[in-house]
Amino acid sequence: MSNGSTNTKKAQRLGVELNLISLLFSSISPVLNKFSLVSLNPIIGGVFTSVFAAIFNFILIYIMYRDFSVIKDKWVIALGVTNGIGVLLQYVALSLLSPVTVTLIARIYLVYVFVLSYLFLKEKLTAMDYLAVAMCITGSIFVSSGRMELDNVWGIVCAFVYPFMYAANNIIAKYLVEDNNPGNVLFYNHVVSAIFLLVTGLFVNGTFSGIQAKAVTFNFFGAFFNGFLSLLLFYTSLKFISAGKANIVRALGPIVVIIYSYFFFPIAITANIIIGAILLIASTAIVTFTKNRSSDAA
Repeated sequence: MSNGSTNTKKAQRLGVELNLISLLFSSISPVLNKFSLVSLNPIIGGVFTSVFAAIFNFILIYIMYRDFSVIKDKWVIALGVTNGIGVLLQYVALSLLSPVTVTLIARIYLVYVFVLSYLFLKEKLTAMDYLAVAMCITGSIFVSSGRMELDNVWGIVCAFVYPFMYAANNIIAKYLVEDNNPGNVLFYNHVVSAIFLLVTGLFVNGTFSGIQAKAVTFNFFGAFFNGFLSLLLFYTSLKFISAGKANIVRALGPIVVIIYSYFFFPIAITANIIIGAILLIASTAIVTFTKNRSSDAA
């Protein structure tokens, strides 16, 4: 095996590992954000999330990277707007549904990201990739069986739409990190998102009323784990693996959210959940092993 193929293999494995760590941090966010919505409406919740995440990221850039630069690419506006809309719709869904239900519905994200990756990034899928996607979707269906709360149509609609915004956001991020530091891209993502949501809030009555410190605290930690730490790891991983394959790894999200939510929203572990978990884990393994084999052949 050549040194080049060995380095490529290590880089791709690092991309998968960064995604798995990112997933552990991001999956705690729905639970924390659910608690924050006790006194925060979705718009102000999104504003706080973006502002906190931007501050965290700026500190990281200043201390570690010392490489802050202005991103002049106009796509940075679309990056922040898609994130802002995604955050807002996610908060609306969480205010109406349980964190587990929202996360399970959001597995449709896989379909969105692969379609967008094909259309805009020209990322091709192999037969094993299609198998992994099918297993992800099937596993998500098994996990979500009996969990859907169809008593609130608006919450269901938001839960289906917000993953599309995040998928579009990640595709734009994949394009931007090719020529920019991931930390800078993430910082602009949150700044533009905060401005977009703040302006939106000015046109909605009651947006800034009834804010409680306890709710802001939950929001603060949700922003730290998901809006900052998880996304930073995810954006960095995009330098090593494709956007589509990176997101197959994140299909394990429902399992992690269910585990976190169990302590606050008791869930019965049924045969369907177990079968779904096996399918989701197997799909992740397929992506990892296929990636390694393709590296060996390079």
